[in-house]
This record gives sequence, C-alpha cells and structure tokens, in this order.
Amino acid sequence: RADRKVRVDPKGKRAWKECSGSDNNGDGGGGAGGCIWKRAGVWRMNPNTNTPELLFPRYFANVDFGVECYLPFARRYAATMRRIWNSSSSSSSSKKNPLLMFVELPPLEFSSTPFPKISSSDSNDDGDGGGLSNAVNATHWYDGVTLFTRSWKSYFSYDTRSDTTVFGYKNIFKMHCSQLSDIKKLGIERMENSPTLIGECGIAYDMRHLDGLRHYGTCGNSLDQKNDSSSFGPQLAAMDHTLRCLEENLLSFTLWNYTSDNTNEEGDLWNGEDLSIYSEGQKCGLKEEDGGGLFIYDGLRAARAFVRPYARCVAGKALVNTFDMRKGVFLFEGRSSGGEVERGVPTEIFVPKLWCLKESDMTIKVSPEGSRFEVEEFDHWFIVKYWLPSNSGDGEQQHMMVGIRGPGMKTPSQSPQSRILPRSLSLPAVTTPSIPFFAKR
Repeated sequence: RADRKVRVDPKGKRAWKECSGSDNNGDGGGGAGGCIWKRAGVWRMNPNTNTPELLFPRYFANVDFGVECYLPFARRYAATMRRIWNSSSSSSSSKKNPLLMFVELPPLEFSSTPFPKISSSDSNDDGDGGGLSNAVNATHWYDGVTLFTRSWKSYFSYDTRSDTTVFGYKNIFKMHCSQLSDIKKLGIERMENSPTLIGECGIAYDMRHLDGLRHYGTCGNSLDQKNDSSSFGPQLAAMDHTLRCLEENLLSFTLWNYTSDNTNEEGDLWNGEDLSIYSEGQKCGLKEEDGGGLFIYDGLRAARAFVRPYARCVAGKALVNTFDMRKGVFLFEGRSSGGEVERGVPTEIFVPKLWCLKESDMTIKVSPEGSRFEVEEFDHWFIVKYWLPSNSGDGEQQHMMVGIRGPGMKTPSQSPQSRILPRSLSLPAVTTPSIPFFAKR
C-alpha cells in the first residue's frame, strides 16, 4: 500500500520529444516523437473540454508480459545480435562458439505474470514466433531484506512467495536455498533444460548498524590476517550467506558489482547504491614488495567471504561444492560415470592464498581409497588436483570426495546484535550444518 503520493516534477517538464507536424500543441503530441500511448489510441485530448480523456482504461490489463512483450523483443534482439556475430566471425568460429543469450526477466518477486515457456528451437528466431536458441536462464536473486534494509539480520527474513515472515537462521537459509532452487528449475522446466547462471547477486555494503549510521571496516580489515569476523562483520556474514545459498544449489553466478571509482561517501555513483566489492576507501596502499601476496586484494570489502575455494573443473558430476568460512572447511563431493577418460583427468580445486597462505595451512583428505592428489602453487593461489584410482573398473561409477581444512574465522565474544537482541533471537550470524569431515563413503 502506498504511504504517500509525490508529484515528481511539479513544473511539468515533458518526457516526450517535440512532435513533428501540426499536432504539437503541448498535449503530448500525436505525431512522430509525441506520446506513444496517444498514438496507440489509449487517450486523446477532448476537443470540447481541452483536457486528457482516457479511451481504453484496461489497455495495460490482462497482459502476459513474458509471452506478449518480453519474448517477441528477445527474439528480435537475438536475431540482430546473431547477424552481427556471424558476420564478424568466421563460419567455423561462429558454429564452434555460438552466441549465448541471457534471459533476464523481472525478478520473480516483482513479476505479476508467470515465467514464459521458452523453446530452444531456433527455427523462427528472426520473427515473433518460435523459440530462443542457446539461451541461458540468468534470473537475478538477492536476499531482499538485507538489500532493502541495508542491514544483516540473521534472525529475520521474509518469503515473497508465500508473503510470510521467517524467523531463525536455519529457516532463512532453507528458504533462500529453496528460492534459488525454484529459479534453477525455470531453466530445466520452462527453458527445455537450459543452464542457469544467476545474472545478479550481492549485498549492500553501506549497512546501517544499531546506531543508525553507515559502518565500514577500516583500512585492511577485509584482509585481516587474524581472520577476525568482527572486521566487516555484518558484510562478511551477509555475503557468506548469499554464497552458501548459491553453493548449496551448485549455481554459477555474477556478483554485482565492481565499481572502480566507488567511495564510502558516494557509493557506486548510481542511484544511491553501494554494492561494489571494491572501494577506494578500503585501500591500504599494499605493495607487492610487502610480501604475502595480499596486495592484489587491496581495496576489496569483506573479501574473505567471496574469495573462497571452489572446484573449477570436475571430472564427473559435482554433488557438493561448499565452503564453511567460519570453520575453514571446504568440501567437494562428486560422482564419476566410470569412463576411462575420467580416471586420467583431474578434478581441479582453486584455493586462494587469502585463505591458505602456505601449502602447510591445508590439511587435505580424499576418497575413495587409492585416490591421489597434488598441489600446484601459483603467485596468489593453489590448485589442488585430484585423481580417481587408476584401477577403477570400466563403467563403474565412483563417489569422489575432497576435503580441505584451513584457517577458520575467530568469532567475537559478543557481537552488537547479541548485546541488544533477546536471548531467544540471539542467533549466530552464520550457522552451518554439521558435516562429518573427511568421512569415507
């Protein structure tokens, strides 16, 4: 329900270009450049009263935005882009690397119409019929309460699907994972098994704390070698929560955003937003000669939450790919199809030095028995390579597991939230399920 009405421009500056022709009488126009809705016959100027008159009150009612508006536009856009792509690439190159189309409809909680069914057929891509080939489900997702209140509340959230409040971190985590699972299903069920990449996700860094003011970690807190979670605490917890929900669904994503000229005072310099993972206000002047390799992270905010380990190449099918930031535990589980090629190709796990500065910081366990691993060191990260046993039988599926234990986060003895909340709501900022670490399958 609207709480107030505000006239945006009391001086009445026109939104439309001046009309060409004689119908330029200051009423929005009917000629080229005038009001498009007047030209469509939605309204007119009453010749007797010289006031606007609505001719089709329900012109915008009962419209399926996805089917009637978005898809026709997306097909024409895709056809134009592919003509350019094909003309600028060699025939063999364009066939080998087809142009992917990211389908980004309004977020589900703001959409009043269902997600359309999108065929993968490209037979009619240049018209208003047919499907949209090589499409990717790139729906956006945010933790809405955190984004709009610019605060991290581990004890309270809201489910837009059921219009109900949600209490307790375990319930919030389950609810957000379910929302992302629903988005993933859209690619499978509504887009003929198309892949899903979350087109936008992230957090607001200008979080309001209990004093009502914006607080940021001080210079260097994002890279604190003590791993103290009080540095950028709410932002760390909020970002870690978002990424854990994505990991739970094995989803790829685009983290919004990186703004090279972000400042704590001005944010992203757009619409009052401040979601950039980088800010000039967090730079400490770290240099390569300072040692430790952390200079590449200078200026990042709450970096330990998003610079995290993950399996970047999998010889088989990934089943679990999660990181517990507070405990310092990464767990990968997967399943091979039993092919000979998979036994000779490694699964590769990226381990940033922001988490494990030295190889000796890692304790690595693998299964099944007979599996092996190697660690390759680079300037700013490690790659852990894992191979299945060479004596695995042909056609025999194998369960793969790689566990890496490294430095965990130190939890403050008393957080600002725990000082003010009633005991029944004083929950840890991030609670992760207990995982039997390195258990053999």
